[in-house]
Amino acid sequence: MHYYGNETIMSLEQVLRLKPNEVRILEWVRTYEYLENQYGLDDPVNEFLEIKCVAEGVLVRKNRITEFPEYECLEERLLADAEEALAILQEWATEILQRLASE
Repeated sequence: MHYYGNETIMSLEQVLRLKPNEVRILEWVRTYEYLENQYGLDDPVNEFLEIKCVAEGVLVRKNRITEFPEYECLEERLLADAEEALAILQEWATEILQRLASE
């Protein structure tokens, strides 16, 4: 896990263990653009996820890297509470990890 200003960057696996109260404390979390493979090397992941506490609620985004550092937002949802938003974020993280495991 790394901190950049008010942003916390963590792995997809760490996101799966994230708790709603941690989202509220951290306020802004996004996932790495790399994932460690079975050989201990980092493979690029062309998607990253974000969860961010905003005045209107909790924002979750699924993004695709087009040409680093440029990216496009694939999906965005604004939810009332951290529990709902975190469930969606963790669902997306699981989908990405399953897809990468099957490649």
